[in-house]
Amino acid sequence: MEFKIVYGNHGKDPFHVMDTLLLIKLSLEALGHKADLEELMTPGKTNILMECFSYDFIEALKEVHETPGTEFIIVATEFLTGETFNDFTSAHDPVRVDTYYGVPHYWKKRYRTFQLAQQRARAVWHLSQSQIEPYRLATGCPQIHYLPHGYVEGFARIRHKPDAHKDIDAVFTGALTHHRTQVVETLQARGLRVLATKPLNVAQREDLVARSKIALNIRQSSQWRYPSNSRYHYHLSNDSLLVSEHCAVACDLSRYVIESGEEDFVDRCCEAVTQQAWVSNARRRRELFMSEMPMGTLMGQLLEATYAEDAPHPGQEAASSDWAPGDRGVTA
Repeated sequence: MEFKIVYGNHGKDPFHVMDTLLLIKLSLEALGHKADLEELMTPGKTNILMECFSYDFIEALKEVHETPGTEFIIVATEFLTGETFNDFTSAHDPVRVDTYYGVPHYWKKRYRTFQLAQQRARAVWHLSQSQIEPYRLATGCPQIHYLPHGYVEGFARIRHKPDAHKDIDAVFTGALTHHRTQVVETLQARGLRVLATKPLNVAQREDLVARSKIALNIRQSSQWRYPSNSRYHYHLSNDSLLVSEHCAVACDLSRYVIESGEEDFVDRCCEAVTQQAWVSNARRRRELFMSEMPMGTLMGQLLEATYAEDAPHPGQEAASSDWAPGDRGVTA
């Protein structure tokens, strides 16, 4: 099969989504499929789109879908909360105030455009297993599937520095919320050299991780329930020893990283730094991850579910009233 993995709805150089798109591309290629990164949608092909759409993009999607043979698979990333995404905090919660989660109209629009795109999709692949049933209930579509983060050759790119050249004790890349900043400052007060920064381009991030003894996964707030599958996968794949705050929602990658409750997270980080053998410890975890979660097998199972003969696809059901009469689409 031939797939077009589209990134243009995230900008011309969307570093922030490329880990996920690269995982999909390499996984499909490992199975012998053709999978190309494309800025724009390709008529007549199967286009894989990572959710986050403008209304203009939806109109373009509608036009492209008129070409016979065109299909869409949407990769969803956000948490469903009622009639919007990510409305799980009060207006006074720090995670709402100091991040983009504090812009409710943005998330309502993003949810609405997802609904419109989903009506034309063969399937939705979500990055979090906990969201499969909520999405199925909200859309009325059974074709919502979990996209696992397995090990695939070619994803790892970091060449770690010798131990003597690892001058950063711990690194965190991501949005710095109030909770995350507090954790970083506590680690620094314990004498660790911690570097925390917003997401960076590929070369900058790889250099920092290569120089770091351990990496951190810190929850967005003390009440945050969800692990970051993508961050877990990136560090696991790159032999980067990850220490994570424990999250209430289970993740299939948790057993391969060091997880700790909030009360002793700082101690576990200090312990991991002082024990040394950072890369060899991470490598042992990655080798177990490789053997237990090969992405070729996992992607094969996902494609089998997506293209099952009895699976509904656009054209089998009546279109939603949001589209003009005669348009094709699965009702939400």
